[in-house]
Parts: sequence; structure tokens; C-alpha cells
Amino acid sequence: MRAPRTLRTALIATGVTAAVGVSAAGAFAVDAPSTPTVRPAAHLSKTKRVHVKTVKLADRVTRAKVYKTGKNRYEAELWAKDRRYGALYTQGRAAYAQNNGLHVTLHPNGKVTSWVQQAKPKPKPVAKRVLVAAPTLADGTTKAKLYKLTDNHYEADLYAGTTHLDTLVAHGHAAHGEDNGLHVSLQPDGELRSWLDEH
Repeated sequence: MRAPRTLRTALIATGVTAAVGVSAAGAFAVDAPSTPTVRPAAHLSKTKRVHVKTVKLADRVTRAKVYKTGKNRYEAELWAKDRRYGALYTQGRAAYAQNNGLHVTLHPNGKVTSWVQQAKPKPKPVAKRVLVAAPTLADGTTKAKLYKLTDNHYEADLYAGTTHLDTLVAHGHAAHGEDNGLHVSLQPDGELRSWLDEH
């Protein structure tokens, strides 16, 4: 259905998004595949708005003021700290939106549901490897580079010439390795020992 020319002109002039009906600031965005219905501006509509209820949303800050605007038609104004920052309109099907992790649904019967998306935990900082020793192991040719990351966390890179053989990681417990009869043990306190099989 095409919007009346005056409404289309008003939408273009004010930067209102047809999906959500919010200001050009774009604080609220549609979050689902179905597209809500945009209600004509109040001065163009002959239908009277009737306040149905005010609902506190899941973020405990935002409120939705729900109005019935006609048969199977509802509008939900979204308010935070006495400031309106968005609205949802529905006519026969649900309208969805999200803002800063707050997800809101206006259902066709005027019911409003919401949930808050939990923020992703910040990644733990990666410990920096600090070279503390570079010993030659018991076979006389294998070299180790011993790194400290944190207390009780050491790593040892093992090399035969320039070829990397293995990395032992002792993070709270000992790490062991073996190659052609050469045994290597790395303790979580950084102690590195090596020995050869007896023939």
C-alpha cells in the first residue's frame, strides 16, 4: 500500500525511518525480518489514540507508553528519563527493535515484551612472554627458550637448529616432552630439566 504523498514527503523531509518511525538520530533500529507498519502522523490520522498502559522494560530505565490507534493497531512510545527516543507501530503483526542491547517487541494485541542482551565479557589480557633463559639441553644440540608469562606460568620453546620442535606450557602444573630419547620437564615455577634415555 502506498503512503499518501504528504506522508511520504514528510517522512523524507524529517529523516524518519519507515521501519521504526524514529528521528534521524537513529537511536533505535529494527532487529527482526518483519517490518512494522508506520502509522500516519497524528495530524493526518483521523483515528483517536487511546492510552492503554505504561510498561517498564527489561533495562529498568526505559518505559513503553502503549496506545491503541485503531482496530488491531497499536503504538508504543519508548521513553527514558522523561525523553522520548523512539516508537514502534504495529497493525496485525509484531514490530521489533533494539537499542544498546535492549530488545523490544510490540505484539499485535498491544502487549510489549523486552529483554536485555548481556554484554560480552571483556577478554582477559594476554600475558606477555618474557625471555628468562636460553639453555642447551642434555643432548648437547637441542636449545630451549624459556619464557615467563606470570607466576606459575612458564613456556619453553624447543629447537633443533632453527627448526621448532615443540612448546611446553607449565601453567599451574608441570609439562613434559620427549623426542628421540631426550626428555624435557618444565615446572610451573620455571625449573627446566632434561635428560637422555640410558642405553
